[in-house]
Amino acid sequence: MKKIFIAPLLLCSMLALSAMRSTIGETQKMFEQARVKKEKDAPIAKKGKLLFKDDFNNGMVYSKEYQQVADGWRVRANHAKWKQENNSVKSIFESGHMPVLTYEGNFKDAIIELEFKFFAQEGKWSACRISATNPQLNPRAYAASVWANANNTGRALGMVLEHDEWKPGVITTVMNKPATFEPGKWYTLRLELIGNVVRATCNGVTVIGTHEKFGIPKNSISLGVGTSPHELRKFRVYEASKK
Repeated sequence: MKKIFIAPLLLCSMLALSAMRSTIGETQKMFEQARVKKEKDAPIAKKGKLLFKDDFNNGMVYSKEYQQVADGWRVRANHAKWKQENNSVKSIFESGHMPVLTYEGNFKDAIIELEFKFFAQEGKWSACRISATNPQLNPRAYAASVWANANNTGRALGMVLEHDEWKPGVITTVMNKPATFEPGKWYTLRLELIGNVVRATCNGVTVIGTHEKFGIPKNSISLGVGTSPHELRKFRVYEASKK
């Protein structure tokens, strides 16, 4: 049997070519993964007409009864106490249910934006939630909810997109991603609703998914926060169309 000898230089060239092909393949794979991630995280909606805004500077004294805050929109303190101060509204939790401020106004496909910050307090938890629903079409439920959850043990931490059927119903977690939120810092929480698809983002983290109840016509938005002190500002609701 004849022995075949490959010159060392030729062998090195072949190994280098193989390594180059492997590197090119890995690079192409990384670019493709980045492209897919960018498309997945991209907004699904574009803003249209401004339907409603609240800058929390109208002197409103919140109560359990609905009060008109703009044409076609009204608000009430659903749970706990709320107080306007310096173009924001502060939650005042004493006991019981987490603070919730509820607005009524008609919309369907929409973009909802809200800025929030919280202050750490021993024995209390911190999170901000936006919930859009229709009590007539989906009783005792939040059709679409997103949490920016700092440390509420009742939910997964980070960004949580869900459909919430109140007890004795069940909560359907559509997507959850890790995210961190620091006390004393303002964050913008954005919720996009297009048909049965909902996308939410905060602090660079995006969650997106579908649910059969996400697309119902809506007439209620609840802004919920944790039991530690929170402030909200620049609440906006826009008409939206598919991007």
